[in-house]
Amino acid sequence: MSIINLLMSIIKILRTKSQSKLSGFISCFVLISLLAWAILPASAAGIEASREVSAKTVYPGESFTVTIYIKANHDVEALTLDEDLPDGWQVKQSENNRAMFEGTSTFKASTLEWVWIENLSAGKERSVVYNVTVPSNSKPGNFTISGRVSAYSVPATSVEGVSEIIVMPQLLESDFSASPLLGTAPLTVQFTDLSAFNPDSWEWDFDGDGNLDSNEKSPAYTYENPGTYTVILKATNNTYGNNIKIKTGYITVTEMPSISEESGKSVEDEESGGSGGSGGSGGGGGTCSPEPSRNIELKEISNERIFKGIHTCFTFKGGTNDIVTVEFDPKKSFGKTTAIIEMLKDTSSIVKEPAPGTIYRNVNVWVGNSGFSSPENLENSSISFRVSKVWITEQAVSESTVALYRYNGNIWNPLPTTLSKEDEVYFYFTAETPGFSPFAISSIEERTQSIEISSSKVGVNQNQDEEKQADKENQGFPASNMEKKGKESSPGFEAIFVAGELLVLYAALKKKR
Repeated sequence: MSIINLLMSIIKILRTKSQSKLSGFISCFVLISLLAWAILPASAAGIEASREVSAKTVYPGESFTVTIYIKANHDVEALTLDEDLPDGWQVKQSENNRAMFEGTSTFKASTLEWVWIENLSAGKERSVVYNVTVPSNSKPGNFTISGRVSAYSVPATSVEGVSEIIVMPQLLESDFSASPLLGTAPLTVQFTDLSAFNPDSWEWDFDGDGNLDSNEKSPAYTYENPGTYTVILKATNNTYGNNIKIKTGYITVTEMPSISEESGKSVEDEESGGSGGSGGSGGGGGTCSPEPSRNIELKEISNERIFKGIHTCFTFKGGTNDIVTVEFDPKKSFGKTTAIIEMLKDTSSIVKEPAPGTIYRNVNVWVGNSGFSSPENLENSSISFRVSKVWITEQAVSESTVALYRYNGNIWNPLPTTLSKEDEVYFYFTAETPGFSPFAISSIEERTQSIEISSSKVGVNQNQDEEKQADKENQGFPASNMEKKGKESSPGFEAIFVAGELLVLYAALKKKR
């Protein structure tokens, strides 16, 4: 029974039972109460609604989310939500809480509506979530979202909460790329505009001298003289203004080196009659490998142009190639030079014996022609490589024991190796090297040596065998390690140890007697 019907019933009862002035007074009071109820706000009549937005400030083309919360203070029927947004704003419904949705994706006022057919009980809530996208060509300014809720026999009321959205003026961002960034004069460079928000005009300064060089969007420019150049781009949008991008020292142009590409040797070498052999100052250019193909698991090639005084880095990206980079500082210009990485199936056929320790990878590194990596040509040479964490775990070794070994002069030489970084799969290392040749990535764990002596095996033959074994173990290790091992296996120490054991044995036999 509704409140109105209840009040009317009360009036009839009072009139039946009494014809006094009191009944007339009560009737007037009830009528006044009905009138007041009819003109009260909808929240007092039973509906409350509020609005929240995910962002109050947006740029053209950006999106934000609107959430409407509706609560009924008493039972209502045919609950309706009507939202009005600025013309052209794109709307996409997200959650409607079982409401029937009426509207279009792009709408004008009073066309976005949600209607709940079922009754909404007192104390219950409904909510609506929808996404709004501001047109990319929207002008800056303050915009309003308005809405109202209503129900059967309940007057409409405005949705409270956030209603104002500020659209900010779009900020132009200038940016560009260029290719190539390095080369010999004359060098033609292609520039590409990467500016955001559609510039209308461009002003290029390719040499940083303050003069306009081009008005094209993505021009090409030729640098005639050697040098390092700063590039400046000013991009302008008639609506959003302008923005300047400066890249200092962006383009490097070098002198044309006096290189004989056919011989791959520098002019200094040619004038001095250098042969490029292993003992001389060999040139750049191509290279070849003496490794038989049957022992090569993977070969990767990288080419770079080498210029005096400019750091050179060969980068390798093969999936199974564990050599990442080969780097050095050239003392001469060599032009186009080739670097080859060979991941081997087994120990290189060039070496006499395997590298010491637990070997992760055997690899050949070749750069330029024979003798290219001599101190006369290069300095600060290094090799970056990686080691699988799975292998570290399986071999029960520590990453701190991993080192790069170089085979040179019929011996394996450990190189200064440092751990540079790691990811989920690999540890990454960098090793300093005086040259390029066969290498091995290996781990040598520190182990304590136990000595077991039997009196029946003490003698000249034992000492000879131990000396042979020591020679075998020390092959390829630094001299300091050899000296240490020699001290540990000295005959004097063994004699003292044996004498001590004999005394203990003698004492034990005497005690038994």
